[in-house]
Amino acid sequence: MTSYRNDVPRYAYAGLVILRALFALYGTGYIHPDEYFQNGEVIAGITLGVHSYSTWEWDPVFPCRSIVPVWLTTGIPFSLLRLSLRGKCYILNFSGQAPTPSLIFAVERLSFLLSSFVLDFCVYHLVHDSARLPALLLLASSYVMHTYQVRPFSNSLEAVYVALSLLLLQKLFLQRIPIYTVLLALVSVCGVFTRLTFAAFFFPMALEILQWGFRQSRYSLSGFIRLLSLPTLVAVTTALGFVYADSLYFHGDLKPSHIELTPLNFLRYNLLPSNLAEHGLHPRWLHLVVNLPMIATPALLYYVLRAELDIFASRSGDRNKSKPGIVQMMQHSRWSATSLLSIQPHQEPRFLIPLLVPMIAVVINNGRILRAGRVFLMFWIIGNIILATLFGILHQGGVIPSLFRVHAIIYDTPSTAHLHDVEVVYWNTYMPPRHLLAIRQEDVNSQRVSIRDLSGASPATAIGSFLAPVLDTHPHMVLLAAPFHAVKELETASQKCLQEISRVFPHLDLDHISESVQVGWKDGLSLGIFDVDTACIREAMPAERHREEIVAQ
Repeated sequence: MTSYRNDVPRYAYAGLVILRALFALYGTGYIHPDEYFQNGEVIAGITLGVHSYSTWEWDPVFPCRSIVPVWLTTGIPFSLLRLSLRGKCYILNFSGQAPTPSLIFAVERLSFLLSSFVLDFCVYHLVHDSARLPALLLLASSYVMHTYQVRPFSNSLEAVYVALSLLLLQKLFLQRIPIYTVLLALVSVCGVFTRLTFAAFFFPMALEILQWGFRQSRYSLSGFIRLLSLPTLVAVTTALGFVYADSLYFHGDLKPSHIELTPLNFLRYNLLPSNLAEHGLHPRWLHLVVNLPMIATPALLYYVLRAELDIFASRSGDRNKSKPGIVQMMQHSRWSATSLLSIQPHQEPRFLIPLLVPMIAVVINNGRILRAGRVFLMFWIIGNIILATLFGILHQGGVIPSLFRVHAIIYDTPSTAHLHDVEVVYWNTYMPPRHLLAIRQEDVNSQRVSIRDLSGASPATAIGSFLAPVLDTHPHMVLLAAPFHAVKELETASQKCLQEISRVFPHLDLDHISESVQVGWKDGLSLGIFDVDTACIREAMPAERHREEIVAQ
């Protein structure tokens, strides 16, 4: 019986790992467009030959993102997928074709699922030996690990680099081997080129490394320079490698005018308030008051604050002798990141997800949370279940599955095989990632398939977009993907012109809660795919305009 009780935490951790994998491969909630347009969307066209769309960050005139992290995390898996499909085609003797959307989605998520275990590895080594299993359970049960961390966010990679930096810094404290400064230099440059905001997390660590260098060199300037010369060389060489790769990717050559330092471009872009205004301006207290409690959940944040109070009161010294300096460093990193990132008026919760590992390590090493009772467990479990369900499944949850179904309608339905033109329109949803529609680029070039995103256009604009003049008399199809609450806002005559082909459930639109409630739970939580009868729309428009004129009179 005792052996079984001892094994329960291990079984629980194994179950949470399986749950993480299920969320990664089947959780189609859509948190933010950046999870696709800062990664898979950029590289899929090059590697897989599918149609994709590049956002402003990848404009060669002023690129703000490095291609290297994208290539390492998604580009290599996509290239391996392409090679495996070519090998299959060669063996079975049939021509190659683009992979299915679900396969692209799985490969993309699998890459970040594997990278998420770096956080498990780091937190395992950042806490006391006797508390490693509770630390793993706390980390693995966080909704962040089931949502943000298994998705292709640049913030997810940033979290990996922050955790690795803390682990390497701890190794440096304990073993005092200079090789760890070299590894820290490598990780820090990779972190900065992934997201410039990594510097806010790494800043106190960099100061500690400099202090360590002075202590090791016995405050000799020549000794200090010798000690840090190799790490500096590695950092400069790595940075030049990033610059070389980015310059070739964006311009195809290394002319002086084409040299790109993407972190500097990112900084220059974000220093202009007019640029930030396009993405939304927030009060500078939002990170501290809203976003940090949202990432940590109030239950964990309570113990983080208690642990930091213990550190300030110098009551935690005896508890942290086995981890000299690293607990204080994690505390400094949390306050450094929260403070520096709060300077910028554009603030989102995901900007703070790299703080999860240091916060968990701090509370576990402090020890108070290990004695937490049922109240903490209740708030922790319920809070993480709600947030994991919201962001992992419900939020904009119909967009990605709808792309899979539209792909099947275009390529796998016999009735569409004779069509000359298929137009796919998304309305009142997050921006659809084109690479997960898996449309062959040649089909877009030949105009057999076209894709439009109407975003949050008005009903009149949406209807008007279907009335573009037809350039030829070949059979064509218009597919509309939109929430049912948006379709209900159309005039009755126009609604009759939409034939429902498929319904995706669940799909929660947090920007239109009241409209979703008005149409009932089933339609309010569904995204529809409709076949638009454009001829019917043309006939309905005069009647609707006449009705509007009568109302105006």
